[in-house]
Amino acid sequence: MAIKDEIKQESIKLKDMPPKKKAEYIWEYYKIPIIGVIAAIIFIVTFTRDYRINKRPYFLDAIVINSDIAYSADNYLLNDYVKYAGVDTKTYNIAVDTSIYIDEEKFDQMTMANSQKVMALFSAGELDVVMGPDSIMDQYGKMEAFMDLKEVFDDERIKELEDAGFEMYYTTVYEEDEKGDMQPEGTYLAGVYLDGSKYLGSLEGGVFNSVKASDKRPVFAIAARSQRVENALKFLSMITGVD
Repeated sequence: MAIKDEIKQESIKLKDMPPKKKAEYIWEYYKIPIIGVIAAIIFIVTFTRDYRINKRPYFLDAIVINSDIAYSADNYLLNDYVKYAGVDTKTYNIAVDTSIYIDEEKFDQMTMANSQKVMALFSAGELDVVMGPDSIMDQYGKMEAFMDLKEVFDDERIKELEDAGFEMYYTTVYEEDEKGDMQPEGTYLAGVYLDGSKYLGSLEGGVFNSVKASDKRPVFAIAARSQRVENALKFLSMITGVD
């Protein structure tokens, strides 16, 4: 039967059917093509949306290691920054990843995967901000993964932060000697301790309650290869309340 005749025959069948029967008939005989069309539409819409999102440049890319932050608070952290910095989210992407957990007691599969993920982000030059317990931050700091904040902080800025209760975080850099042993080569200003952040403590679940309970201290640092240092500093200002 020609396609034209088949269409005509189907039209005649549907003509005298009540609405409910029409729907049942169409679904029964055409559900596979319908599902295919719906799937295609969803794919096109999703692909187009993701393409547009991925095409937008990043305003800030941050990670929070070993946080206690609740899902809703995760959104608050991101949304509060959008408002604070006046970010046009139709133009820019922002990422604040609080899902990374690194277990310092046992190097399990998850810890290995997350450690590799962080190193990959550092290597790719995609990161702007890193926050986490000082014991973990030390590991990255000694490899000079963080920016020396003396490049952007003058003495007055350091004093403003210290007067507000935020101690500076210095870390030691190590170099391999002729025998293959690691020797300390000096220290640099790698970040800011966040113990005094009322903002982080106010978010649901807190952000670093477990870190503080284990006698470790949360630290804010800027990735050495960050291309958005000014935006990273705005993030610090929001967290500390020191403009």
